Amino acid sequence: TWVKINRIQFVGACNPPTDAGRSPMSHRFLRHVPLLLIDFPAKQSLLQIYRTFNGGMMKLFPSLKGETDALTEAMVDVYMENQQKFTPDMEPQ
Repeated sequence: TWVKINRIQFVGACNPPTDAGRSPMSHRFLRHVPLLLIDFPAKQSLLQIYRTFNGGMMKLFPSLKGETDALTEAMVDVYMENQQKFTPDMEPQ
């Protein structure tokens, strides 16, 4: 017995095949699905995203409200340093 299904979408996320532990998708599979690559955000984008998020969170702690920018810059700096230290070509042994 066949069941007819209309207007269904499948959405998936994956890392590039160059990342550790990944395998390339076959051309046979890729010819049936659209593929969209969104790269990592730049530092300025991360600052804006996390400044907005941290600003909302700091409303819960009024005594720390003036520290939003310092916290945001520290978070993004830690991320950027780790991104440089731990590269995609590093594979576990």
